[in-house]
Amino acid sequence: GSFPTPTTTTSLLWLGFGCHVAMLPLEAPIISALLLLLPLHTRRNVLLSLSSTTTATLSITAFDRSGPDIEATDNSNANRYGTRITMKSLELAAESRTLGPMAIYPDPILRRSASPVTQFGPAVNKVAEVLIDGMKTNSTTAIQYGIDARMIILKGSASPLQSGAPLVLINPTVLSRSGEDKMVPWIEYCSDIPLKNGGDLLEVELLRDELVEVAAQDLRGLPIRRALRGESARAFQHELDHLGGLLIVDHAGLEELPQAIAEGEAPYHKVRQRQAFERKVYQGNEPLYR
Repeated sequence: GSFPTPTTTTSLLWLGFGCHVAMLPLEAPIISALLLLLPLHTRRNVLLSLSSTTTATLSITAFDRSGPDIEATDNSNANRYGTRITMKSLELAAESRTLGPMAIYPDPILRRSASPVTQFGPAVNKVAEVLIDGMKTNSTTAIQYGIDARMIILKGSASPLQSGAPLVLINPTVLSRSGEDKMVPWIEYCSDIPLKNGGDLLEVELLRDELVEVAAQDLRGLPIRRALRGESARAFQHELDHLGGLLIVDHAGLEELPQAIAEGEAPYHKVRQRQAFERKVYQGNEPLYR
């Protein structure tokens, strides 16, 4: 399918200070500062309502996971539906030579953080090959199939390479992001989170950075630097969430989610949403490739 590009206009924000009312561009520095004073969920809603006249509907059955180290203790609804796949090492996955099933929410593996790849060789190459061959969408990660490796693959419209050739990003880290006032609204859905009626996928309206500068390693362990924009930036951020155990539900308010999902997420949602909104960048005080 196609991936429409959001159309944006210069957004204006009405601000009231006592009897004074000001109408300022969303891009103005004072607006950026004032937005940061708002609660996270409120700030998201303000940006979503003002940053674009058209929100792109993204037809992506993406297999992504990212967020911080969220170990899966919330298995209350795992017996109702979803998978329970077992995490396997990069080496074991390479030996099996097959991709295996994809995790389906609320599989606890979707809340696991992937481990950095520390050794490069035939196993890394084989897993990348199997993932690329088995991809049903334009972006994916290893951990969505229970392979414990920080590996993202972008291809087709999600790839910044010529002709949409697959780009393998191992141990990716964000070096910089465009300003929060430049964030782009999307409607995303994820193959990992089907609704209980079986046919539809959960949709969430969320914000992604317009531009991300990424550091990663290639299949040989050599450094990669890429500035990603548009669909490449959006897909990368979706997949980076998966690498740390975050999902699109963490970008939404509980009131926006189906009741069954909201009930299962409620005990952990506040912490996870804060992590989803953090927009981390590399600070130089830890290993770059992790």
